[in-house]
Amino acid sequence: MIGRHAEIALLRGMIAESGAGQGNAIVVYGQAGIGKSALLAEVARTAGGDPLVLRVTGVEAEAELPFAALHMLLGPARQLIAELPAAQRDALRGAFGQSEGGAQDRFLVGLAVLTLLADLAGERPLLCLVDDVQWLDRASVDALVFAARRLGAERITMILAARDDGTERPVDGVPELRLAGLARPDCEALLAEVAADLVPEARDRVIEEAEGNPLALLEFAGTLTPEQRAGRLSPLPLQPPRLSLAGRLEQSLRAAIRLLPERTQRLLLIAAAEDSGDLDLVLRAAQSFEAAGFGAGLADLEPAERRQLVRVSEDRLWFRHPLVKTAAYREAPLAHRVAAHHALARVLDGDEQADRRAWHLSAAAVGPDEETSAVLAATGDRARQRGSHASAATAYERAAQLTVDRRLRAQWLAAAAEAAIGTGQLARAGAAADRGRRLTGDPAVLARLAAVRAVVDAEHGGPTPAAHTLIEAAVGIAGNAPDDAATLLATAAGEAWFAGDRAALGQITDLLAALGPGIDASLATVAGAVRGMERVAAGDPAAGLPLLRAAIVPLRAALPTSTATFPTSAAIPAPHASLPTPAAGRVIGTYAVFSALMTGDDAAACEMAAAQVDTCREQGLIGALPHALQLLTQAQILHGRHAEAAASGAEAWQIAHDTGQAGRLRHLHGILARLAAIEGDDERCVRLAQQAEGAAQERNGSGWGGCALTLLDLVRARHEAVAERMARVLGGPLGHTVIVTFAIADYVEACARLGEPSLATEAFARFDAWAAASAQPWAAAVAYRCRALLAPPGEAEAHYAEALQRHTQGGRPFERARTELLYGEWLRRGRRRSDAGVRLRAAMDRFAALGANPWAERARTELAATGARADLPEPGGQARPLDTLTPQELQVVRLAATGATNRQIAAQLFLSPRTVGFHLYKAYPKLGVSSRTDLAGIDLGWPA
Repeated sequence: MIGRHAEIALLRGMIAESGAGQGNAIVVYGQAGIGKSALLAEVARTAGGDPLVLRVTGVEAEAELPFAALHMLLGPARQLIAELPAAQRDALRGAFGQSEGGAQDRFLVGLAVLTLLADLAGERPLLCLVDDVQWLDRASVDALVFAARRLGAERITMILAARDDGTERPVDGVPELRLAGLARPDCEALLAEVAADLVPEARDRVIEEAEGNPLALLEFAGTLTPEQRAGRLSPLPLQPPRLSLAGRLEQSLRAAIRLLPERTQRLLLIAAAEDSGDLDLVLRAAQSFEAAGFGAGLADLEPAERRQLVRVSEDRLWFRHPLVKTAAYREAPLAHRVAAHHALARVLDGDEQADRRAWHLSAAAVGPDEETSAVLAATGDRARQRGSHASAATAYERAAQLTVDRRLRAQWLAAAAEAAIGTGQLARAGAAADRGRRLTGDPAVLARLAAVRAVVDAEHGGPTPAAHTLIEAAVGIAGNAPDDAATLLATAAGEAWFAGDRAALGQITDLLAALGPGIDASLATVAGAVRGMERVAAGDPAAGLPLLRAAIVPLRAALPTSTATFPTSAAIPAPHASLPTPAAGRVIGTYAVFSALMTGDDAAACEMAAAQVDTCREQGLIGALPHALQLLTQAQILHGRHAEAAASGAEAWQIAHDTGQAGRLRHLHGILARLAAIEGDDERCVRLAQQAEGAAQERNGSGWGGCALTLLDLVRARHEAVAERMARVLGGPLGHTVIVTFAIADYVEACARLGEPSLATEAFARFDAWAAASAQPWAAAVAYRCRALLAPPGEAEAHYAEALQRHTQGGRPFERARTELLYGEWLRRGRRRSDAGVRLRAAMDRFAALGANPWAERARTELAATGARADLPEPGGQARPLDTLTPQELQVVRLAATGATNRQIAAQLFLSPRTVGFHLYKAYPKLGVSSRTDLAGIDLGWPA
């Protein structure tokens, strides 16, 4: 291969790395004709380690056929599908149309692909080559990219190649390699092989025109006449200079097509329109052209073969390059293109060809066509059922275009919008929803469209417009579908909460009350929790918290049945309904955890959030898992289970990243920033908080990022910064939220340090009222600690003593350590060194056990000032072996200790079995064990 030495070396190095157990992936981008396919072929030919090679090339005509590319790629591994974990096996079979129903979660197919490829790579390394990714169906791309991001320790290299034409790229989150044009010496070497008779003037002009593009070099050189090649006639210009290189190349290829006999051109048109390479199908369609006088046969391919535009075998036809196919199609008049698609639709029969036939009928339609519209809507139904939301969206959109029935058009646009949400295409979903809303007055359809619009608004416009859109949707269906209306209103309440929109919360509460006893019992409990939220946001925790607390037990009881339905339940009973907002089960689960968090019941929040996580794992609900893990991470942080929170948060972040959940990532950044503040990782805390709060300047966040910075400033003694930020946050739209309420104690401490306790008096009164209403011992303890900080010196000790007594009843070990630290500092300033030493050492030990390094250092410094020995534990404490594990190693070890096999662990953590084994291999030396049987003797619990 001429040129590309560096690129080939890079890819060969990746193959060597994966052969040694370090899986990897890369996407190769470049313009048409730049040599992507040739590069992949060369790498496959010369790959070391004798890998098994799987290949697939995107086919433009199959871009809307669900999982078509994946089905082709995994052909050699189909016998292994039966051995996959049950949920993955069923998802993949459903995607391939081999069983009824598809995956409940579109990413579960990606996990199945990962496991299948890992199984295939068990015997020998695996090289996956995926060419022309821009023409793969979106469902296949999503599955392959999900697998590519999680190859871990697998002996797999995945190389994807895609055309870079300046539009949206088909692959995100995978390392990239860009192919530039060939260098001048390489261009000369290539022309010397294929056009050695060119005189220097002609050669130089071809090189200039081709801009280093190998296909252009070959094509432009091939267009020269003998006189031009010999220099007897100037080759200037080869193509109109106003065109881009791609345009000049297409013009050159179209000129070559025009030189072919008419019957050959017609045959190439049919092949280009079908693009599957099925020679028998092309020839049968060509025969059906006879009625229009365009018939052609096998012999008519010979001129194209001589010109090297196509290659033909006994049963296949290949275009030399996709641009040749494009030229053959675009050179034909519209009437001929329509006739070609009609001919292909006629010969594609049988249920297995229904989708392909539908798309040919679509391409042949040049105006309204009710029959084709209905066929395409049915195609969308099949794609949706198989989990291919992008294909479904396209089919529904085209169905809407081809009908003149406004009612049907609105329905198809609603279905298209919902499907687009399902594949994460928010702009596309919003556009379809907006078009649909202008076509119908049907309340049910309008509710579906408004629900889609709310998802888009929440991501791009913030919680306020999302809340009002959901309210509008709920009002439209309240009379006919009260449970669905309640679900929408509960979701709207969550948006209004984070928007600080108290008026909207009041309206939602009234609307839920108006639905009356006719709604499901669990949703009625949610309505009570919403009323509690509204009261808390209005500054009345005494009325609000009892309502939230009363909701915990019944919602917890509802979790086993309700969470099982939350990913797929359709909230609106209408054709093709698939509401993209959280359905009833997910709303119930979210409110169960939220009610516990809001009332300070950390243990209940951890328990219920963990149950939701377990449900997601058992059912393969990968897309829903980051939200469940986010709730669990929040509860674990507040409960003082920091190591577990780090593991949960890391997994939530990775899956949210791998599945493109940008909004979820913003919230996770803020939550993980608090962990960084506790651990004393200043740089990470600031970066994460900025990613959380900075991105939310125009859309309200959760407050976790700002409160994380407050906590970091507090331990670094930047008290003015704490006071300024908290005053701003408390007066802003997030001032009523859970984490901001808890951060009032930080504000009180900072103001006391500044010698201005009166600044915090009003805020403390709010926290004190919340603490009293919560009935949590730890909250009462923190309230007494705050009183000690605000009280005159003579009254402080009694408050500290009462705080410590309340702490003994359990809850929030981090807050207990802070109380002991502040009490110890107060005692030391009163020259009661012995008493101070007892409290400070207790604080230091607790902080060290929690991994709160800067807080442990602050306690150690204070302890040393009393004259006591303070060299043990060292700052950050004595690390237990378990603390040395990475978050993912920790998760794997804890599951392995239960007796789960690597394959079972992989299914729960959405990894491959070999990656699980790799994590265990890394964890064993850190724990001082040699096998999983030894894990039974290790304490895997966490400080309470």
